[in-house]
Amino acid sequence: MAKKLKKNDDQQLDAVRMSSQEIWQAGLAAFAKAQEDEGKFFSMQLFEERVLRALSSIGVPSREEVEALNQRIEALTAQVAALSGKPAVKKAAKPAARKAAAPKAAVKKTAAKKPAAKKAK
Repeated sequence: MAKKLKKNDDQQLDAVRMSSQEIWQAGLAAFAKAQEDEGKFFSMQLFEERVLRALSSIGVPSREEVEALNQRIEALTAQVAALSGKPAVKKAAKPAARKAAAPKAAVKKTAAKKPAAKKAK
C-alpha cells in the first residue's frame, strides 16, 4: 500500500527537486563554458602552428633549433680550448643583457662629448 505523504514531506521533496535541478543547470553551464574555452585554445594553437610553419618555410629557425646550436657552439668552444691549451672564453652575455647595457654606455659617451655650458654673468 502506498504511503500518503504529509504536506511537510511534499514541500521537502519539492525543495530537493529544485535543488537538484539547479545543480544540474550549473553543471551544464560549466560544461558549456569548458567547451567554449577549449575551442578558443584549439584555435590559438592552430594559429601558432600556422605561424611556425610560415616562419620555417622562409628559413627562420625555431627556438629549439637555436638553443641546440648554442649548446653545440659551447661544446665546440670547449673542445677547441682544450686542444689549444688556452682557457675557454667566458660565455657571452645574453642578448637582452647586451641590449640593456648598450643605452647606458651610449649615454655616458654622449655626456662626455658635450662641452660644458658657459656661466652667465
